[in-house]
Amino acid sequence: MKELSEILDKISLIVDSYESGKFISLENLIIMNRQLSCNFFYLTKHNIEAFNEHNDIVYKETTSNAKAVVKANKEVPELRMTRKILDAARAVSISLNNELSIMKRDN
Repeated sequence: MKELSEILDKISLIVDSYESGKFISLENLIIMNRQLSCNFFYLTKHNIEAFNEHNDIVYKETTSNAKAVVKANKEVPELRMTRKILDAARAVSISLNNELSIMKRDN
């Protein structure tokens, strides 16, 4: 599986490139969309691993559920981080797809 840092770096490069608008063409948007979609998949795999790790901590704790969740949140910060980045990447993907649709319609 791809390293989390590698995935996040690639997503950042795609977002930076898309935001700049310098290289926007139908072909480049298609490539960026493909890369973003694939990295979205890889990031989701990390999110699932973090979720499972988080749940393991919660279920193994013998204290209150609230304390167990706090402990799991502290020990697995990747869960919240990957959720937030997935949400943000989804918004960029929607925008990118909208722009692709407009470009295809205009051609």
